[in-house]
Amino acid sequence: MQTLRSPEEIATQAVGEDSSNRLPSTWVFANRAERLRALAGDHAMADFLLFCARIADLQQQELDRLRPLTPRPDATLLKRCREHGMPPLDAQGGELPEAWFSVLQKLATALDPYAPPVLQSALLSLPGMARSAMDELARSILRCEEAPDTVIELALAPLVGAALQVAWTARALALAESDIPAGFEDSLCPACGAHPVASIVRIGDAGHGVRYATCSLCACEWHVTRIKCVPCHNTKGISYQSLEGRQGALHPGVKAETCPECQASLKIVSMEKDPLVDAFADDLATLALDMLVDETGFHRAGRNLFLFTP
Repeated sequence: MQTLRSPEEIATQAVGEDSSNRLPSTWVFANRAERLRALAGDHAMADFLLFCARIADLQQQELDRLRPLTPRPDATLLKRCREHGMPPLDAQGGELPEAWFSVLQKLATALDPYAPPVLQSALLSLPGMARSAMDELARSILRCEEAPDTVIELALAPLVGAALQVAWTARALALAESDIPAGFEDSLCPACGAHPVASIVRIGDAGHGVRYATCSLCACEWHVTRIKCVPCHNTKGISYQSLEGRQGALHPGVKAETCPECQASLKIVSMEKDPLVDAFADDLATLALDMLVDETGFHRAGRNLFLFTP
């Protein structure tokens, strides 16, 4: 006797067993900067988005500088990670890459003339801050710990996050896709173990119509089921919210996927609706959607390092 399946079960099976991972583009930050500038337009947060675009431009410069200097991880480590489903670029338990701090310094110097007043004040304090204190701030961000205690550290946190993104993206680009373990716990990045910023439905290649979660740190992507809560893996009762009116027309490719089981919300951006979407940039441009979802009792699960929300 044939067993009838629920719509959720059909949707879960429809995406198949593809567990492929995607490395970031070598132009990931340049593409992000371009998207942020396009989204700024007459956006209510245009100044913020344009400043983020400036950061992304500088991140691309630093990525181009770091890439030739970043070695592939040890073959023994990669083999062990593949066998045991561990992230080879472990962000929460591994060592900080030495290069991260030089990236922070270069970003700070280049951004100083354009920074908003609160950040400018913090940047004045940066040269006098102990390296150990900055390393600890970086580790607390990677471990998703509580917000920094001081106003200066809180102001610097997004810039520290930007520097960490460059360092980990350079490390990710030193990998082959086959170096990233399959079958990893898919609520976290299989390359570095960080949380996703959002998920994206892609078009135009072997992954056409397939949903990938996008890492908030190293920009790798990993396959996730099309209709499924990424944080808790529930497939029952998943629903979607989107912006309405003019804002909805400006962001047709962005929805918030909400889960009744864990009360989490993770944005899903669709290239089928807007081929130019970028998970990180479009997340920043749709903070109004987070407010809407929050009002209905769901909490934000995506992590954006330009928004220090542990």
